[in-house]
Amino acid sequence: MRTPLFSTNTTLCADCPDTVEITMPGSPYTAGDELTCSSDGYPDPTYSWTVDGVMDSTTSTQELEEGAHVYICTATASDGTTCDVATATVTVTAFSKC
Repeated sequence: MRTPLFSTNTTLCADCPDTVEITMPGSPYTAGDELTCSSDGYPDPTYSWTVDGVMDSTTSTQELEEGAHVYICTATASDGTTCDVATATVTVTAFSKC
């Protein structure tokens, strides 16, 4: 869904995030490896991560914690338009670095 934005001199177009993709590190997963979140929103959306239902990070990356956890990345339009957010979920078991 595209929403036109108007200013006195320019007409821009905003695109709400429709898809979110989580890029996984190479397996086996180790605590401290990073998941990366990306989305198709324009301008680039903001991101937030929850781990097992607890808010954790507000960047596009999330470090894996040791053990089995559910990671959810949420992408939100960053231009102030009213959009539905888009999410992606993965369950990952990461092992200790030792």
